[in-house]
Amino acid sequence: MINSGPNVTDNLSQRFFDQLVGVNPDSQRLGYQVRAGQATGERTLLAIEAKAEQLRMAGVKAKAQFTEFAQANLHEEVADELVRKLHNIDHVTASLFDPTAEFYQLLDALSTRAITVNKLDPLISCVTWLCEDLLKLVNQSQYRGRTSSGAIVKDIKIAVRFLGVESLQLIVPVYAMRRMMPHSTDPFTLLKNKLWDYSLAVAIAAKRLAENSAEHPYNAFCIGLFHTLGHAVVTRNYLRTYQQVRQNQLLQARTSRDVQLTDALDVLEPDASFLCESMQEFAAVLSADITSRWQLQTLPLCQTLDQLAEGVGYNGSSPLTRLLQQAQTFVQWQALKQQNKISDDESKQWFNRVQLTNESFSLLKQTNLRRLGIDI
Repeated sequence: MINSGPNVTDNLSQRFFDQLVGVNPDSQRLGYQVRAGQATGERTLLAIEAKAEQLRMAGVKAKAQFTEFAQANLHEEVADELVRKLHNIDHVTASLFDPTAEFYQLLDALSTRAITVNKLDPLISCVTWLCEDLLKLVNQSQYRGRTSSGAIVKDIKIAVRFLGVESLQLIVPVYAMRRMMPHSTDPFTLLKNKLWDYSLAVAIAAKRLAENSAEHPYNAFCIGLFHTLGHAVVTRNYLRTYQQVRQNQLLQARTSRDVQLTDALDVLEPDASFLCESMQEFAAVLSADITSRWQLQTLPLCQTLDQLAEGVGYNGSSPLTRLLQQAQTFVQWQALKQQNKISDDESKQWFNRVQLTNESFSLLKQTNLRRLGIDI
């Protein structure tokens, strides 16, 4: 188990993401050597070829070792390319679903405590994809019978009134975030759903804590939901970059008729530990950078995520950032506890670090973190 110390929170959070992605604890962890956009030192072709030749001469028993070398060498190039992509905010935003500027205005308006459906009408009407999704929702068979005639709803204004402000404060951000998630996370087949479940759980937990505080529950919900935008971006860009670099190296190996290297590259797949390291390195900063472009005036999304990215710690954070840290801690703790991957002493340290009281803990334990609880 992890020793107690100043990094207990980071260590336990990394353990959570390791199990989320599926890092094999018995396998050698593939270190992520690129930090803050800096290259990984001198990496000469001569040194690589010398190492490869040494492994080739070792015979059949060295096949596994040669494959590990090919994977490590491949990831040196992947790391350089991934850093270049993730430091380009235009590329990053282009890799996400664009809900449009009108949607961000709507997201901001829902943060106003005095918002009404009359004020929401023109904002929602400008977001085509959202209108389509909301009409599909209210026309589901289990809901259609609640209208006066039971007829299909075609007018978005009727749909908005049918849903109401409180439901829309949950549905609107959820529908956007779901579209921003990666379409595929192969070969980590379960990651897409796990990342979504985690995002939703933190959002619900943050909202529940906010209901017992002075913070706006809607604000807390949005911050909890969108704080994993960076994780989605890192995942999508890593998987795409890995496949691109691997294909290029395969082409080079085949052109040079290097059968052993071709065979090694042919069976390689993306590495879970590298993905986790990349998340730890970039995700929080990306979430803050992405949301800063939304130009929100009322919803303090970027400000809160920026504090989280800066790592100012619990005591130096705003009340809303503290609330998010408590929600994150509880959801991550719950997942580790279910897998028997955290001790009682570690749990106590983690809760103390974010000042999660017994009352708040009990409140979250009684809350269903997998469902929005909307009854429309």
